[in-house]
Amino acid sequence: MATLQIQPHNYRAVRKGDRQVLLHVPTTSIFELDPAASELLGLFEATPAVSADDIQSRFDGRYTPAELCDSLSDFIDLGIVAPQPKHYEIPARIVERSPLKTLVLTLTTGCNLGCSYCYREDLTSPKNSSVMDFQTGARSIDLLMDEACENERVGIVFFGGEPLTRIAVIRDLVEYAEDKAAAAGKEAEFSLTTNATLLTDEIIDFLDAHRFGITVSIDGDQAQHDRHRRTIAGGGTYRTVAMRVKRLLERYKSKPVGARVTLASGNLDVAAIYKHLHDELGFFEVGFAPATAGPDSPVGLSREELDIVFEAFKALGREYISEAKRGRRHGFGNMQQLMTDLWMGTRKVLPCGAGVGLLAVGTSGKISLCHRFTGSGLETFGDVDNGIARESLTQFMTRAQAPHGACQVCPARSLCAGGCYHESYSRSGDPFQPTFEYCDQIRAWTAFGLEAFGEIALANPAFFNAALEQRSALQ
Repeated sequence: MATLQIQPHNYRAVRKGDRQVLLHVPTTSIFELDPAASELLGLFEATPAVSADDIQSRFDGRYTPAELCDSLSDFIDLGIVAPQPKHYEIPARIVERSPLKTLVLTLTTGCNLGCSYCYREDLTSPKNSSVMDFQTGARSIDLLMDEACENERVGIVFFGGEPLTRIAVIRDLVEYAEDKAAAAGKEAEFSLTTNATLLTDEIIDFLDAHRFGITVSIDGDQAQHDRHRRTIAGGGTYRTVAMRVKRLLERYKSKPVGARVTLASGNLDVAAIYKHLHDELGFFEVGFAPATAGPDSPVGLSREELDIVFEAFKALGREYISEAKRGRRHGFGNMQQLMTDLWMGTRKVLPCGAGVGLLAVGTSGKISLCHRFTGSGLETFGDVDNGIARESLTQFMTRAQAPHGACQVCPARSLCAGGCYHESYSRSGDPFQPTFEYCDQIRAWTAFGLEAFGEIALANPAFFNAALEQRSALQ
């Protein structure tokens, strides 16, 4: 046997006590190593080039040749060890036609709030906004039904600005979509993200009757929320939002309601935010994301602030692990998403579903990659009158499958795939440029998740099926 070398970019291993779990990065497969495999991996990690004699001299009399050969064969097959650097390159696939599953309708560029970190380039007040009329919305739904092909369920997301400033057209479009879906033998599912300030009992009952998936944008208690989520005139909004949320959670029965928190400069107390939103207000799940901001923005998180957030994520994640081992649900959305990805063996060659199953329509009817790009300077991909611009969308998706050189050897690449197109676009003007500012935290978060997954799987393997079933209720 020629010498073999460890291929660190193809795996991630964590040890808990006398047990070791390995994530095979190219396939997002997870293995628990037996003692022979664990010690063999240790030999490769400690030795630049390993020969057959090295293995024999280290393990002779401790493990049988068959045990060692089996483990070594598995490592070679997985590309964990190889005679020379081994990369799993996934060739770009031509995406000529991808059935649509979800269409996001940007109903308005107007919002009744003036949050300091909003990413929309075309955001304005409701009075000065551009809005989507019913006819454009109906043609968007026609497009979705035509492009959904064999998908029996289709999703329609109402977005803004604040979508509830357009509740009348939402009502009309829901009725239209349900009729069109029934005629096509499909089921239409609806969702929206709202700042909650315009919710009334009547609106809540309408959303409940049509089983909307609802996410509320809220940033914590009054001091935390009012730091950035203010009215156009500058006033705080927490009291109104909290009152509406309380009514929503009392009255809304068809699905659990989630909260979405934007972490911006000065608002980093993740534990306190989670406790208030989950334990005190009663949201089913709470997810966190840093504000989308350019490098010079006063609301963006510094490297030091990202480190603080990551440590807080780990602390909340440890609460999640403790609850999971007891078979109890925890509402930390970021951890739940990570466990879901690992459980399902998620293997990304693209950062998200934008362009391959999901598209967005702006107020004028132009088609964008996702809701974050409607009204932006990025190219559009057709319109609802003339259909999807297949050639340009295919070119974009093909380009997106070519990973940056740094991503090719990153152990988090199968769960990250370079990160959000819009985050990259906002920071550099290039949707394909990875957001390197987050790389260290993403790799560390993936390693934390792998350790957590192994710990939960060993203590309570039935947890994951139950957790996935509960979370699907949010969809």
